[in-house]
Amino acid sequence: MAHVVRGVAVRAEQEQFDRLAEGQLADRLMSIAESRSVRALGAACCSAITELTGSPTVGLYLLDGPEPALVYSRHVADGLLDNYKAGFWKHDPVLDCIMTRGCAVDGETVIGPQQWRHSPSFEMLHEWGFAYNMGGPLWCGRKIIGVLFTATTETGAPYTPRARLRMQMLCRAGSLALTNMMDTGELQAGRSPGRQPETAGMLSASLPPRSADVAIRVCRGQTNKEIAREMGISDQTVKEHVANLCRRFGVHNRTELAACLLSARQ
Repeated sequence: MAHVVRGVAVRAEQEQFDRLAEGQLADRLMSIAESRSVRALGAACCSAITELTGSPTVGLYLLDGPEPALVYSRHVADGLLDNYKAGFWKHDPVLDCIMTRGCAVDGETVIGPQQWRHSPSFEMLHEWGFAYNMGGPLWCGRKIIGVLFTATTETGAPYTPRARLRMQMLCRAGSLALTNMMDTGELQAGRSPGRQPETAGMLSASLPPRSADVAIRVCRGQTNKEIAREMGISDQTVKEHVANLCRRFGVHNRTELAACLLSARQ
């Protein structure tokens, strides 16, 4: 009975995400499309996917060389990433479908609801606490140059057609951002951008130490509660730091703040 009640609650939560106001959706799409670096794009996608699907999990890959190159991830265990990098991507039905169909898909739909829980994809996800996955293509012109993945831990809430449609919209916005990066030389064909070390020293010149620590964690895509727990301060104090940082850098929300900070560090 408890499992049934939980399933009903999860479905109700999913329906709430499906009814997300169009204005909020447009704001998320614009934040993604306006990203000026790959790291900023990853942070914007993470924020949007969290709001649209309820899961903060995101993995952004660029198709660089013989295998996908991970350039941004959030709330994904290193072990799962290692498994994928070790060769699972060669047999990933979601990736295959994305590359052949050129649209957003989810694992359960690709494999089939009846076969999903017996598939290698589900077994790998389940080992790391996930139940369903979804991904979509990132284009530059007529070529897919990247893939955006997400996954959810909710066992009773497979991705809906509307969730796939919104994932497709996010990927279109991300494609525009990557195309602009190509045009400006921020991103070069055949070469993934290097990762930037996340140290407080990079921001200490312009920010007080406490604000710099919060800013770094905002760039990582952490929530206020996660930041508060790590830093040993209250959620309200973190909220005030974020609000002050937004005013300082002339941005409207934490997504724009992360994009601004990440772009400044390139």
